[in-house]
Amino acid sequence: MSALAPQGPGSGRSGGAPGSGPGGGVGAPARGALGWLEAHPAPPIVAAIAAGFAVGALAPEVGAAPDALPFGLIALAITVTLAGVPLAAVGRTVLDTRFLSALLLLSIVVGPLLTLVLSRIVFRDPDLQLGLLLMLLAPGVGLIVGVVRRAGGDAEALFAAAPIMLLVQAVTVPGLLILFTLSDGFLALDVSGLPPVILATIIGPAFAVTALQLIGERATPVQTALRAVNRWTVPATAVAAGTVAAVFTPRAVERIDLLVAVAPLFGVYLIVMTPLGILIGTAFSLSIGGVRSVTFAGAARNGLLVLPIAAAFEEGFELVPLVVVLGMAIEVIGLGIYRLLVPSLTSQSRGAYSRD
Repeated sequence: MSALAPQGPGSGRSGGAPGSGPGGGVGAPARGALGWLEAHPAPPIVAAIAAGFAVGALAPEVGAAPDALPFGLIALAITVTLAGVPLAAVGRTVLDTRFLSALLLLSIVVGPLLTLVLSRIVFRDPDLQLGLLLMLLAPGVGLIVGVVRRAGGDAEALFAAAPIMLLVQAVTVPGLLILFTLSDGFLALDVSGLPPVILATIIGPAFAVTALQLIGERATPVQTALRAVNRWTVPATAVAAGTVAAVFTPRAVERIDLLVAVAPLFGVYLIVMTPLGILIGTAFSLSIGGVRSVTFAGAARNGLLVLPIAAAFEEGFELVPLVVVLGMAIEVIGLGIYRLLVPSLTSQSRGAYSRD
């Protein structure tokens, strides 16, 4: 989930270690209120989303808010989140090939196959199916470094792989989305509104952050500013997701009760991916920290990054962004449970790992 972000560029270990380089390594946790939010993202994000649903239900006039409001807040949250991902380090970081291979297998083969199975359960409701696919096909690698570190995972390896996985996601999400819905008529949808939204809320912020990270390689104040901005990932994500819930609830009021059909599927995904992540990490002979990181990465989704796409579909699909924000709430709760269970599950199998 995008709220579980790394600590920002320029921080952490120096000199050629995995995750070091233009974007920096993984730094120390933030302190104070922002540090608490970073360590406990579930309460603020779930509370914001719940409040958004409540406001939308009790004050339906918020549904008339201009689209610039939710899209602007989403773009801001994406910018804040990407400030902690070493985008400028693509091709210049030292990567553990076994770790990356396990990550790719879990993220673009195993996870999507499970997603396909789950999506067929709601295929009779295209908006539910589309929202579920968008949420579960987008891996959240690199955006969960904080919680992975606290669970004893290999945060540096995950941090180093983050920009590569974001590039992979840019190709696999639309490709798999088309492949999985060929027989369901989704190609007939009007997607003319998607390109400007993607440019303004995803590509624009990514290029801006990359440029600032390149400047930051020679300008310490820029590095410091990016690191400070990234500390606001959880509040920014909470505000953006809550606003989307508030604005789109009145717009989808006639179908909002269908969310109860898709909510359990997000939970099933989290439950099934736990043993699959551990098994794949074990099969690739990763360290315990590596297995923990792969397991978290298999479960974490990048709901924030697909949220503007979900909100930009044609009339009649207003439920899609609500499916995504609901998935974000369930995911952040699930990752909190992962943080408690995964270290115990992996440490009990210590003998299975070859490097620790």
